[in-house]
Amino acid sequence: MYKMVVLDLDGTLLNDKKQISRRNAEVIKKVHKEKGVLFVIATGRDMNYAIKVVGELKDTINQYMIASNGAVIKDNIKDEYILKNYFDEIDAIKIIESSRKRHLGVLIYTHDEKLTEGKEQSKINREAKLLKDLKKYYLENEISTTLMVTLYGSQNDLKGMKKEIELEFNELETTDICDFLFDMGKEVYQTKYIDVMRKGSSKSKAIKILADHLHIDKEEIIVMGDGANDFPMFEMSGYKVAMENGNEMLKEKADYITTTNNQDGVAKALEEIFYKGENKAWVKMSKE
Repeated sequence: MYKMVVLDLDGTLLNDKKQISRRNAEVIKKVHKEKGVLFVIATGRDMNYAIKVVGELKDTINQYMIASNGAVIKDNIKDEYILKNYFDEIDAIKIIESSRKRHLGVLIYTHDEKLTEGKEQSKINREAKLLKDLKKYYLENEISTTLMVTLYGSQNDLKGMKKEIELEFNELETTDICDFLFDMGKEVYQTKYIDVMRKGSSKSKAIKILADHLHIDKEEIIVMGDGANDFPMFEMSGYKVAMENGNEMLKEKADYITTTNNQDGVAKALEEIFYKGENKAWVKMSKE
């Protein structure tokens, strides 16, 4: 019997307009109430964004949240952090310097705020503080609570940055290159990005820490995701759901492929798992 469902946000629970559909919300509430299942958000976004975006579902999926790609776990009911994994201020400054050389956009997540120099990033992250000089800001304010840095740009520039981090930053690691799409109505913003975190920060490790905290076994966990940064989540689950709009390699690893994030894919998967079959054997999808 499954006890916990872990949901990615962008491209999974949220549609391309960054909203939770009515059907997704209704089915999540139903499963939580009728089956006693714990729902947990695991996102590359910051904690404040995750809390804000769940909206009307705050009583259902607000208690435990994993944010900044596993650098943070919080119990929102008790207002307590189970994990905060910061990386060194000097490394943050070096990342800013390297990103400039590679013409990459930068969005920095600290414990208290989001920071950027990029006007494009500030468009889609309206709560981010738009600065003229991130390096100067770090030097003047001695920021020691950096959780994650997101770098935006071309495939080649991001590949180069990933390689540099692997070779020169002993305490940092990155996600694979991911795609980001935001339908803003009059225009659609689309780009590629990587997230940079301190080593030991991943959705998989955060799920394990939380599961151990709650005495939940791996086999009792369902995960749902779409992107390359969701690969680690699949390692810490008894059942893996990929979105139809998701990364092709992620879909190869999935036990079940649901419809897209714009077609209530989360709701469809939950109905299949909890109401059309009571065991994994029934819902596992053939890859043939």
